[in-house]
Amino acid sequence: MEMQKMKGEGGPEYRDSPSPHFQHIAAQDDKPAPALFSEYSESELDNAEVSRERYTSAEFLRLERERMWPRVWQMACREEQIPEPGDCIAYDGPAASILVVRGENGEVRAFYNSCPHRGMKLCLGQMSVEKVKCPFHSIRWTLDGKVDHVPARWDFADTNIDDLKLAEVRADVWQGFVFVNQNADAPPLAEYLGKLVPHFEGWDHGERYVESIIRRPIRANWKSCIEAFLEAYHLSGVHAQALPFGGESSTQYDVWPDQPHVSRFLEPVGFSSDQYPRDLSEQEIVELATKVVAGGEVEVDDLPEGVSARQAMVAAMRASYSEMHDKDYSDLSDVEAGDAIQYHLFPNFIIFRSLPYPFIYRFLPDREDPGLTMFEFYIFRPKVEGEEVPEVRIAELEETQSYADADMMPPWQALIYDQDAEGLKACQEGMRDGGDMPIRYTRYQESRIRLLHHTLGRYVSDDPSDAPGF
Repeated sequence: MEMQKMKGEGGPEYRDSPSPHFQHIAAQDDKPAPALFSEYSESELDNAEVSRERYTSAEFLRLERERMWPRVWQMACREEQIPEPGDCIAYDGPAASILVVRGENGEVRAFYNSCPHRGMKLCLGQMSVEKVKCPFHSIRWTLDGKVDHVPARWDFADTNIDDLKLAEVRADVWQGFVFVNQNADAPPLAEYLGKLVPHFEGWDHGERYVESIIRRPIRANWKSCIEAFLEAYHLSGVHAQALPFGGESSTQYDVWPDQPHVSRFLEPVGFSSDQYPRDLSEQEIVELATKVVAGGEVEVDDLPEGVSARQAMVAAMRASYSEMHDKDYSDLSDVEAGDAIQYHLFPNFIIFRSLPYPFIYRFLPDREDPGLTMFEFYIFRPKVEGEEVPEVRIAELEETQSYADADMMPPWQALIYDQDAEGLKACQEGMRDGGDMPIRYTRYQESRIRLLHHTLGRYVSDDPSDAPGF
């Protein structure tokens, strides 16, 4: 597949790269992508730089905790984690601990994870109950938060019984994800999700389940952590092994002017970076990719005449996942079968929409330390009709451990996330030690980061009505 430089096609007019843009690549695929992948949007955001205090300041962390986190929709858990009535899970979020409960009627509800009497936490982790019970004084509630039993009720003579019911938090479900929001005036979840709703109609996570979760603390601010996954620009410095085939300089970045909470990138597989020191043949691209995945020198068959590296790599992934899932993916588009299709939902949620990336990411900031984040890595599998969904496996890693220690991903993939973790630690240290220099973002490849900070600025504004939807 011979590609010529197509300056500006599918990308901004000022783009100046010899690498073909995603739109030019996808247009030549054997199996065309759905129309939503032909969509392209760029928005000019003027926040080219921000103060590094956004990443290092305890005061700014407090602003986020008080003004932003209580007003945004946050993914609290998956429905399969609370499948039966009485199943509960605690979401220890950045601003509050939230108790998520499956009710008697199957409805999912959420409450502050705090006893209205003396404030005791009601749930630690995950449990199944007939009634919610405080471990301090044994007050009980029904699954809809109503008071069921108060020991020595006579001693609450000057307390209205309704004042002891659990304080409810807004909860809603999309594609098996349970979202919570502490603010009664926030826009509905469907409105907040924006483009995610139509764009995931053909890729329903309700038909998938969480197979495993890897939790690992990262020594960096939560924004630094998520920003590392909003752009592919860092491959040349952090993941140089992927430059021959990762499509980094061909990536499309979408920021929609009417979508303050959603952005997207489309990163094509099978194309070398414009930062690689020399041109590569299609055969060399496949060989170098195989070497990375296999972990050493392996013999690779010659590509058939007229077959590109992209065609070969997409075909291999389609065949591999068809066998893994015992499912026929022959009609799946090349984009969905091989590329990194990734969406960000403000503030801390990343979700993929393609076969080789059955992942979501959630980033939870430490409430006191602006330089510490819990990175949660979710791995999904398709549900099998007639089979029960197995209990999720959870790996709790220390910050010094490799992702390989979780035994939930291949070594070449674990290396990528290890590289990210080490790079983010160094980045946070550099932000701390950089004096008053601002943090600067590129115009296109870091446009999603600009959007994150533009939206964040609206939430932490002195005027509460500046926040989107308020």
